[in-house]
Amino acid sequence: MLKADFAKYASALKSRQYTQATSYMPDQLFDVYNKEKLVQQMKQTFESADTKVKINAVEITSVDSKIIDGDESYIPFEFRQKFDLQYINLFDATDDEQSRDSTTKFIVDMLNESLPDSTISFDNKQEVFMINNLKKAIAIKSNSTDSWKFLVIEPSLKNVMDRLIPTTVMQKIKL
Repeated sequence: MLKADFAKYASALKSRQYTQATSYMPDQLFDVYNKEKLVQQMKQTFESADTKVKINAVEITSVDSKIIDGDESYIPFEFRQKFDLQYINLFDATDDEQSRDSTTKFIVDMLNESLPDSTISFDNKQEVFMINNLKKAIAIKSNSTDSWKFLVIEPSLKNVMDRLIPTTVMQKIKL
């Protein structure tokens, strides 16, 4: 059931249905983080005028054991997100090969810093960065519901995570 629900969440992201994607996130998240702001951030990330992002695959790679806390179940898991990133007008006709290589290396370094646990390569012909990113997440299910909700672990949002996830679960994921 977890994998089927996650596939629906991933499908909503791939088809750029951000509001629908938030329906697969825990309601408690929106008590501490504005839902409209999150939808807007998703749009900015995936629909920038300066870049084209194409999500190719989102697949669960490992599932940890279930942790029960009160009337909720938590399952830490990892997933792999494969996507292409293309910067519009990255190069112009006057750029020589050395300039292109330097720009490409700078962007790969920048992406590696902002996307730890990623493999990043560059396709020179298509001028596309291919990113294979490993992410951590937590599946959350209340005893009163049938479907799983998902919270992607972002170290930059640790204070939000601490408010939403019990300490026992946070210790398990080592954030």
